[in-house]
Amino acid sequence: MRAIIRDNQGSKLQETEIPPPQSDKDVVIKVAYAGLCRTDIYAADGLIETNGPRILGHEFSGIISEVGKSVKTLTPGDRVTVMPVMPCRACSLCQSGHEDLCQDTIMLGLGRDGAFAEYISVPQSFVYKLPDNVSFKQGAYSEPLAASLSVLKSGIMPEQKGLILGNNRFGQLIARILNVHGFKDVTIHDVDYPVLPSANTYDFVIETVASEPVMMQAFKAAKPKGTIVLKSRKHEAVGINFSLAVQKELTLKAVNYACFDETLALLAREDFNVDDLFGQSYPLDEFQSVFELAKNSENLKIFFIANPDLAENENVRPC
Repeated sequence: MRAIIRDNQGSKLQETEIPPPQSDKDVVIKVAYAGLCRTDIYAADGLIETNGPRILGHEFSGIISEVGKSVKTLTPGDRVTVMPVMPCRACSLCQSGHEDLCQDTIMLGLGRDGAFAEYISVPQSFVYKLPDNVSFKQGAYSEPLAASLSVLKSGIMPEQKGLILGNNRFGQLIARILNVHGFKDVTIHDVDYPVLPSANTYDFVIETVASEPVMMQAFKAAKPKGTIVLKSRKHEAVGINFSLAVQKELTLKAVNYACFDETLALLAREDFNVDDLFGQSYPLDEFQSVFELAKNSENLKIFFIANPDLAENENVRPC
């Protein structure tokens, strides 16, 4: 099969073996679509370390092609997506039912071979069947949707006045999530717009672009005792104004992921649409130009088509 692999010489498209199930509880998935995000680009550029030569990519969907001997709930032909951040299930947090807080996770595309390939092997327990009316491309968007849906874990309430900093696809996605959950007074602000948001106005502020100037905008815009919701996964440090945060007694709430069952249920809702947030889809062999394209704009989600036969023959809600 073909796969985009990062090693100490850089990133390249090369032929490799189709992976078998790595254990009796693993499944092999034939990949339909794989989404490209910042983490993949950072890994491709060597800004995030990969554990040895590694197939990149972690947002994807496809069909089960093979199952391990102990797999009972999944069968070949099932349409699926995968939660790509995998808790260790051995630490005290995991053992006490807090897998979402595990600090020893493995991420596909970094610590285990990922989805920028024609096939991928993953543990069955992280695999989720797609609802019938959710397309492969929409299913490949489940990980960013789960990350965005987690803003509801921050304690913000529908009756509050909110601000989203960043008029990008993340900001648009979060705004739609809040809307279907009853939030009606939420504004999206372009962080590059010369006019700053009104000061001391918002009960909560959600950042989608982590930088020192953006965090200053957030701190100024929030009401005293307001909440700043942190969503970006920037790998380098970002400065904040402690004095202003303390003076206003702000709460900084970082959130990670919502559960995948809840995420897929949202994708299946007829009153929730994400298709217009999708950009072009490209074959794997155009990855170098696609990576450069993604560095210049994050307005629309870019996808790789790993197996064109799956993408072309899909007979569900169109993307």
